[in-house]
Amino acid sequence: MPPKKATTTPSSAPKAPIHLVCGSDDLSALRKAEEIVAALCPPEEQAFGLETIVPGGEEKTADVVTAILQNTMQALLTAPFLGGRKTVYLKGAPFFDPLTDPGRFADVKAATARMVDILKAGLPDGVSFVLLTNKVNKSTTFFKTFLSLGTVHEFNEATKPAEAADAFLPRLDELLAARGLTLRGDAHAAFVSRVGYNLRLAESEIEKLYLYLGDRTSITLADVQLMVASYKTSAFWDYSNAFCTTNLPATLDALRRLLAQNENPVALLVNLQNALRDMTVLSDCITRGWAKLSGDRFLRWQVPPEGEAVLSRLSSDPRKMVPFAAAQKASRAARLPAARWFRWYNAAVDLQVAMTGGENMDAAALLELFTIRTLGELKAAGKPR
Repeated sequence: MPPKKATTTPSSAPKAPIHLVCGSDDLSALRKAEEIVAALCPPEEQAFGLETIVPGGEEKTADVVTAILQNTMQALLTAPFLGGRKTVYLKGAPFFDPLTDPGRFADVKAATARMVDILKAGLPDGVSFVLLTNKVNKSTTFFKTFLSLGTVHEFNEATKPAEAADAFLPRLDELLAARGLTLRGDAHAAFVSRVGYNLRLAESEIEKLYLYLGDRTSITLADVQLMVASYKTSAFWDYSNAFCTTNLPATLDALRRLLAQNENPVALLVNLQNALRDMTVLSDCITRGWAKLSGDRFLRWQVPPEGEAVLSRLSSDPRKMVPFAAAQKASRAARLPAARWFRWYNAAVDLQVAMTGGENMDAAALLELFTIRTLGELKAAGKPR
């Protein structure tokens, strides 16, 4: 499932040349805003036809924000040079939520209201307005003005883990393909562990890797460990995701970052139990031929009646997972027989009893030891990770 992208405009009224681009997926929003600006004001016209206003990094006090909005309004009301066309581009202005700073300052609200009046009255002939922001309150007159008179383009990141992965991974492949690079296996898992599901960071790190690799096109785990910084605060599910890749160093790295964030070791273990249960079911389904992988991106189900009776009774039927996420999980599950995943699941249940049984034992140390012992089996047995 791709990121939520909604271009919302009224159905029939003629559109004013005002465009709002917003949402938490800042890379997609930025690209859309730049696309609109380029369409309104081609590069050869931008020397005289484009006025870009970028709020600086200074503290966003009421006076600073009000000054930025006043400058924007003045630019909107100034006629184009020599009667041509003019585009005003307010880029990255987080001022338009009256429930949070700086949007809730009285002076900022007043300046925003004046801007709304200008937009409703209509801009001078030849003037267009493009606003890029990651923060706008949809219940405000400000937002509704763009919605009713102009165009609104909204780009929001997925919030659920499976949906976030499902949206991010195909686009990561696009960024890699654009540079002619490949990223597989442990290197792929380590890269995602460092940048999270942030496309802007991913693009920046891919550019670094491209320059570093020179004539090479395949990114190795060592390349990722050397060149890619760990930007993100670990998400709660990072430990279980890393564990299911069977990559011990990456799993320990995720676990230690989560513990450093004061995540509860027991909660992490319960989350891992759920993941191991999914791995067991998917591995068994693949072995029985009920599910078939095509690469690591597609999972086809061919479930006989007896399988239908089994899967439909599960509290988490794998056929109801987000398709792309299910294929990713299945590609990992297929690395090991269901018996091993099930044995690890039972060991995780036993570990929870040890953690919560009243004995004075360090839960974090027990979880780290469990991780080393389980995934260390593969190295001891000479199996590829």
